[in-house]
Amino acid sequence: MTAGGRSPFAAVAFALPALTLERAYRALARRINGAWPLRTINRRRLDRFHRANASAGGHFYVIVMPGTLHFLLPCLRLLPPQQTVHLVANGARAWERRLLSAAFPARRMARLSALPGSSLAHGDVVTLLLERNDAPFGLLDHDCYVFDWTCFEGAAPAASQCLTGWFRSVGRKSGLAYAETFFLILNAPLLRDIMRRHRVDARIYRTVPARLRALVASIGLRDGVVFKDHHDYLDTLHLLVALALAEGNTLGFRDSADGAIVHLGGTSSGAPETKDLLEQYLQLRFLELASDCGLRARYRRRFRTFASADDVRARIAMTPAAFARVAAIDALVDRLRDA
Repeated sequence: MTAGGRSPFAAVAFALPALTLERAYRALARRINGAWPLRTINRRRLDRFHRANASAGGHFYVIVMPGTLHFLLPCLRLLPPQQTVHLVANGARAWERRLLSAAFPARRMARLSALPGSSLAHGDVVTLLLERNDAPFGLLDHDCYVFDWTCFEGAAPAASQCLTGWFRSVGRKSGLAYAETFFLILNAPLLRDIMRRHRVDARIYRTVPARLRALVASIGLRDGVVFKDHHDYLDTLHLLVALALAEGNTLGFRDSADGAIVHLGGTSSGAPETKDLLEQYLQLRFLELASDCGLRARYRRRFRTFASADDVRARIAMTPAAFARVAAIDALVDRLRDA
C-alpha cells in the first residue's frame, strides 16, 4: 500500500483494519453461501434458468464476479455470436448486471444467491453447474480472451474423457498432465456419476477423504503430491479429475495457434489496494480501455491514489521481468482495442 502512494500511518491505521474485516467477512460468508440453505436456493434458480434457456449441451458459462467488468466486457465482445454463452452472476452488483444485460441482450444471465457483499467459492459454482447439467458444457474465465473462433469447433469430450482443455500443464512431482480451468469443456454426465458414487464435488480439497486415498494414490497422488507443484492441496475440480483418471478415463486436449487464447488470471481475487504495482497497472490499463464512463467512475474509486496507468508505470522498478510484464499488458490491451 505504501508503494501505491499511501502513507504508512494511513495504511496501518485505516486501510489494513478495513481490509482485514472485509476479508474475514467474505471468508465467513463463503462458508455460509456454500451451505445447504443457499445451495438449495441456487439449485432451484439454475433449474428455472435452464427451463427458460434450454440447451442440449455445448454451451459455455462465464461466471461474473463483482468488480471485474473491465476485464469481462472485452472477453464477451470477442466471442462468436453463434456460440451459446450463459452468464452466471456470482455476487455481481445490480448495476453490473444491468450494464451487462444492456450491452449483451442475447447472453442470458442466471443470478446466484449469496450474502450481501460476497460470492460463492468457484468450486461451489462449478459443482452447482455440474449438478444441473445433463450434457457437456464449457467454462470460460472472465479474463480469458479467445481471438480465434475455430477454438470452439468440435471440442466436445469423448465419452471416456472427463474434460477437454485448451491449456495443458504437467506436474513435475506427479508427472501427470492436467488442464488449466480457465477454458475447458466438462463431461458433465461422467463427472456427475463420479460425484454421486464417491460423494465428492468440484471444490478445493485440502486433504483427500480417507475412503478415497488408496484410489487417488494409485495414479501417484500421495504423500502431499498433487497436480500443481506450487500447491499443497487439490485445486478446483482436481479431486474429480484424479478419480476419473484412477478409473481409467482420460483428459482431452485441443491445440490452438500461438496467441489464439490469452489468459490473465487472478483478476478477481484480493483487494486492489493490496496488489503490487504491476497488478495495479494491469487493472488501470483495462479500466482505461473500458468505454463506459459510469463503469470507469465506479471502479476508479479503488485506485484513487493513482492519476492514471502511466502514473503507476512511472513507479515500477523496470527490472527485465517487470519490463516484459508491462510490455505484455500493453500488447494485449492494444490487441483488444483493435479487435
